[in-house]
Amino acid sequence: MFRIAICDDEATSLTLNKMLTEQILKEEGIEYEICTFDDIGQMADTLSKPGQRFDCLLSDILSTGMNGIEAAEKLRDFGERLDIIFISTTSDYALDGYRVRALRYLKKPVDSTLLKEALLLSYGNSSRKDSIAINCEGKYYNVEYSDIIFCESQAREVEFTLQDKKLVTHMKISDLEKVLPDEIFFRCHRSYIVNLKKVENIERYNATMKNGQLIPISQQLYSELKNRLSQ
Repeated sequence: MFRIAICDDEATSLTLNKMLTEQILKEEGIEYEICTFDDIGQMADTLSKPGQRFDCLLSDILSTGMNGIEAAEKLRDFGERLDIIFISTTSDYALDGYRVRALRYLKKPVDSTLLKEALLLSYGNSSRKDSIAINCEGKYYNVEYSDIIFCESQAREVEFTLQDKKLVTHMKISDLEKVLPDEIFFRCHRSYIVNLKKVENIERYNATMKNGQLIPISQQLYSELKNRLSQ
C-alpha cells in the first residue's frame, strides 16, 4: 500500500492536488491511501507519531506558523524513509529543499506530467524499502522485515518477535497492519500479524512458525491464509 500525505492550507489547491494524485495512481494501477492536512504543523505532528509511516509527502512549502522546510527538518529527525515533494508558487526555497533532501520541487499550478514522474519515482523507492523503524523504550530500532517472525497485540502495545529478541512499541495493531507490506505480512487473527515467509505449517486453526511458536488463526481467515501461502 502506497501511503501519501498531502498538505496545503489553501482548500482549492489541496483538493486539486489530491484529485491529480488519485488520477495518476489509478491510471497506474497502484493501490494507495491518501491523508490530507490543511495545517502543516498538525501534519508534522501526525507523521511523527509511531504507526503513522507514510511513503510520500506532497506539501505546499509555505504555511501559517511553519513552512515546509521546518516541517521537513522535524520529520527528518525520525528517519530518511519519507519522500518529500514540495509545491510552491515561488522558487525562493528551492535550495533549502535540497538541504532536507526533497525528492522534487514543483511550481504551482502543478504540471500533471511532472507530478506523475515524481509520484512514480517515490513509489519505486517505497517498493524497495525492506525495513521498519520501531520505537522501543525511547530508542528507535531499524528492523528488517526478514527479521520479523510475528507481531502480537497487547492492549495498547504491539510486541514484535524477531529472530534474536523481542521489541515492544506503543501502537495499535490496526495501525501496524497499514504500515507493513501485505505481500509479506498477513493479519491472521485480531491479535496477530505473521510473516508469511516464517510460517512452517498451518492446521485448523493454528499456524506453527519457524521458531516453534503456535499462532491462532481466525476461522474466517483460515482459507485466505492458505491461499496466500500457496501463492
